[in-house]
Amino acid sequence: MSKTFTHAPKPKPLAPDIISAFERNGKGQDNRQSEPTNEQSHISSHGGNRESTSEASREPTRRLSIDLPASLHRRFKTACSKKDIRMQTEVEHFIARRTVELEKD
Repeated sequence: MSKTFTHAPKPKPLAPDIISAFERNGKGQDNRQSEPTNEQSHISSHGGNRESTSEASREPTRRLSIDLPASLHRRFKTACSKKDIRMQTEVEHFIARRTVELEKD
């Protein structure tokens, strides 16, 4: 006899105030402190800059998609991986620096 989802335990119903808090982006039921990820501890211990990501989280974001040659993407990904840096962070820093240069012209 195989187990099916009909035999899985049902979650307890949530109280309306908990649902309302979640809908208002309030605190949920998980009150545990999150452990810093390897990347976060690497950035903070090596003087890295994470402000661009935290500043960006305070305002609405927009998605930027670009097509790169596979070889360039692989080289960039490998280089970022060797330095233990997210590709997104590097692209954000590049765009911020280049935007300042372009605005000066």
